[in-house]
Amino acid sequence: MRMRIWSSLASSLLLLLLASCGTDSHHFSLEGRFLKMNQGQFYVYSPDGAISGIDTIKVQGGRFAYEIPCEEEGTIVIVLPNYSEIPVFVKPGENVDLKADASHIKDIEVTGTKDNERMTEWRKNTSSQSPDGLKKQAEQFIRENPSSIISRWLLRKYFVVTAKPDLKKAKELVKLISDKTDKEPSIMRLAVGLENTPLQVGDVLPNFKAKDLMGKEVQASQYRLGKALILVWATWDYDGTNLSRRVLRKIEEMKSQGKQVPKVLGVSIDASAVDAKRTVGNDSTAWSTVCDGLMWNSPLVKAVGTTKVPDNFVLENGKVKACHLSNEELLKQLDM
Repeated sequence: MRMRIWSSLASSLLLLLLASCGTDSHHFSLEGRFLKMNQGQFYVYSPDGAISGIDTIKVQGGRFAYEIPCEEEGTIVIVLPNYSEIPVFVKPGENVDLKADASHIKDIEVTGTKDNERMTEWRKNTSSQSPDGLKKQAEQFIRENPSSIISRWLLRKYFVVTAKPDLKKAKELVKLISDKTDKEPSIMRLAVGLENTPLQVGDVLPNFKAKDLMGKEVQASQYRLGKALILVWATWDYDGTNLSRRVLRKIEEMKSQGKQVPKVLGVSIDASAVDAKRTVGNDSTAWSTVCDGLMWNSPLVKAVGTTKVPDNFVLENGKVKACHLSNEELLKQLDM
């Protein structure tokens, strides 16, 4: 009798220990190994609400562990030290492994679920493709797998948040996906977002309020009188930071010549306001810069509708006079 009781207790204890080793049905866990990286930190965000705001993953001894509450499938995006992005698809109760060599970031592998393994395979198969080739491969995958969560990521990555957004194609593919996903919330939000296309010539600057890096409030009304300039940049993008410096020099030159200078608003999409403030401080920039740490989810970024870095908008009395200009084109606009 005692033997049966002890046997039953031992079995129950074993089951409890086994259960504690895994992830419960209300969480998702990610474990990773990075060769040739002893310590480091990655930013993490979600384009579909799997987590709120910006999170961080710390690497110690080449390894990391990350767990989040999870009640439904979604996507988290790991921003690597070279600012490339790796999507990880999450589901309640799932465990995923990430393995990479810091000297060969492109060879990163994410395993443990079918979606993540399939995404890893897609990245490997398309690693030698040109940007146009990647876009074609992404479209083909979406058309063949409209209900896959991978398709939602590829749509965003190659048709929306890219240097050359293809919003017409994006709307077409969103409809294809939405028809197969039974009004999935994230794709519905994307469909609504696509209706708010980036500001174009003739558009009126929409209302917004934000705090700049010095804690000062800025709002749309401040940029609706005379000429104004909105510069979208990030600390990790050389073209954007270089343009800000060139604009600063140009404005100083115009001041010395007694010319009227435009009012400038900087918009940093960095995850770290500290990094943005350090860059702004080093450049001694004489205008307000907003960085709320929300990257593409920033209300101000959404207000102007930008989908790329760097980007720019030239305003005349609150209306867009020119936008998405090259560095040289923008500098010429300041003299007009």
